[in-house]
Amino acid sequence: MNSMSDMTSEERCHEVSEEDDQPAANVNQVHHKPPPDGGWGWVVCLGAWIVNFLTVGQQNAAGVVYSALLNEYSTKRGETAWVASLASSMMYLFAAVGTSLAERFGSRLVVIIGSFVSASGLLASSFATTLTPLYGSYGIIWGLGASLGLFPSLVILTKYFRRRLALASGMALAGAACGTLVYGPVIQLLVSKYGISVTFRILAAVQSFMFMSGLIFRPVESHKACRDRQRENDGNIFKNKAYVIWVASLCVFMLVFLVPFVHLVRFTEDKGINTTKASLLTGYMAFGGLTGSIAFGIACDHLQFNRLKVCQLSLLLIAISSSLVTMANKYVWICVYAFTFGVFDGCYEMLVPVITRDIAGPQRVAHAIGLLYCMMAFPKTLGPPIAGWLFDLSNDYSVSFYVTSAVTIIATAVMFLLNWVPLHKDRLEMEGNEMHSPKITDGPSHESVCDGFGINLTPEADDSVTRRWLPIYWVESRGEYEYREKLTVL
Repeated sequence: MNSMSDMTSEERCHEVSEEDDQPAANVNQVHHKPPPDGGWGWVVCLGAWIVNFLTVGQQNAAGVVYSALLNEYSTKRGETAWVASLASSMMYLFAAVGTSLAERFGSRLVVIIGSFVSASGLLASSFATTLTPLYGSYGIIWGLGASLGLFPSLVILTKYFRRRLALASGMALAGAACGTLVYGPVIQLLVSKYGISVTFRILAAVQSFMFMSGLIFRPVESHKACRDRQRENDGNIFKNKAYVIWVASLCVFMLVFLVPFVHLVRFTEDKGINTTKASLLTGYMAFGGLTGSIAFGIACDHLQFNRLKVCQLSLLLIAISSSLVTMANKYVWICVYAFTFGVFDGCYEMLVPVITRDIAGPQRVAHAIGLLYCMMAFPKTLGPPIAGWLFDLSNDYSVSFYVTSAVTIIATAVMFLLNWVPLHKDRLEMEGNEMHSPKITDGPSHESVCDGFGINLTPEADDSVTRRWLPIYWVESRGEYEYREKLTVL
């Protein structure tokens, strides 16, 4: 075999193992260097923790900001909710932009730019004398900057981790929980002492520290000659039926995802509980999120746990608890709901990029994550204003939380379609070759594990369609992939 220095870029992309004597891979295949799964990756994980602390932490304190804006401008609840809703939605809407720029220029540069854009938006918000300018400064500019920081930090984790990806994601997302724990009471304290304008200026100064994470995000070594091939593959992501179903289910959930974050504080105040106690609820949600993201992150790296079913269970329990909170007549029960919601939201948030990687594969993960969060932005924008309008019509937040519960159950039901997804044999063969699996041929039925996918290799009589179950697990033994016969549905 020729040495790597003598090989062309195309040969390097399609290098064949002499030991296995396998045929050359498909021309669209891209060779990836295995993730380090540790080392500097843990420092990168710390950088992602900081980004989540500063961006998602502030987003999750939207209820305190919402209440402060209501008191400052005396506006209707529906139109006031648009400020926080726009900020969160812009964060998601520009996800594809952030991940694409990170793939082209590196996460380091994009995160540094995002830190200064988000700080500028908060600084501009401090000069607003009415609610309307906040739609642009806080809703759009801060949302854009936060997006340029957040999503490249999620993508770079998938480049540094595979076997410990769930744990790394959980640890990084714990920053969001810690940020929420700090931002809620601190913003409340700053608003009560200095007013909303000075509070925005202080937040702008804090947000600028996100550039430190960008300095930490050292690029992973990769085969640059193969990147053009990878970009060609990115355009085929919607041919993956599992990905389409996954996106659809999460978009349904996004219709109500922000309702507890935005409206729970005001819901509590309307029950006669003082503002200080109500603002502490974001802290309980954050502590629950911290617990859930780390605990489930550790658990979901083990083969005994089905990632998709864990995600479905989390959403189901969010739905049940959101329905029960309407009957709470004491502060302690609302606190229990806030903690419970936080635990299972932490699990859900941690699993989204992990399951997306399971479904899309390592080649398309950046493109898949960016498009996923981008499409989630549209329904996410509608949730809080609709909940606010429902209150304006009924003068009761119970309706909003019942709707939250019902929509979450629908999203959970859509995910059941992922358990049985048809997949053509040529795609399975490509995925198998990427992970050094045996070539898929017609023959007796058997099952194997391949980078997160349990695959039933029984060929159908009509068009050789095979099927796989999701989410699935990959097994590593002595540095090589191990394939098990008669694997049960995970």
